[in-house]
Amino acid sequence: MTTEDDVLTRLLANDEPTGRLSAYGPDPDQVWEEYGDPHHPLIVLVHGGYFRPSVDRTHLRPMAAALSAEGHRVALAEYRRLPGDPWASVRDLHDLDEAIGDGTWVGHSAGGALVMLHANTLGRRAVALAPVGDFAKSHAGGHGSHAVRDWIGGTPEERPKDWNALDPSGIGEWQRLIIVHGDGDESVPPYVNADLPAQWISGAHHFDLVDPASPYWPQVRAQIAAAIRG
Repeated sequence: MTTEDDVLTRLLANDEPTGRLSAYGPDPDQVWEEYGDPHHPLIVLVHGGYFRPSVDRTHLRPMAAALSAEGHRVALAEYRRLPGDPWASVRDLHDLDEAIGDGTWVGHSAGGALVMLHANTLGRRAVALAPVGDFAKSHAGGHGSHAVRDWIGGTPEERPKDWNALDPSGIGEWQRLIIVHGDGDESVPPYVNADLPAQWISGAHHFDLVDPASPYWPQVRAQIAAAIRG
């Protein structure tokens, strides 16, 4: 049986950038890799990793290459992931948006949570793949070794304003957003998004949703296509 770790290992096998590198700020993490024809419809990919500085965009390169081969311009985003300064991540995606223009935003895991916030703020079309969509549930479950707590810089009791402002589940009304989650996910358990309007993919693990070689990829691609159509 293929595990989430097996899929991630395969996605990380080619760690050489194949896209065109551009910067939207002075920090080494304020960059994006661009794939495909710049005249084609834009998709912005935002990676996950439970907001940890040690996890970067590398594992989404196969997805970026696959989407560009299907006729899209793809911007694979990097952004700052600073424990205790969550707003740096939010600001970075806003600055990237200003640098590259309107497009469909696709985020995975922690990146899915950021895309949900970004879509709500700027009204972008968006797809959140296995997002950390409910911070309270993730915190209660201790997911990612309390990754959300570490990113925000304290517990909900210690930093209530930040928790309330950043938790995607508190947005309320969704516009132009599609949430996709596999019911076999072990990294972000399905119950985290059980109260959100998610599209469920039976049998899919966490990294299956960003793996072009996965048997579930056609379902993910169809959801992205639906978001692009608006």
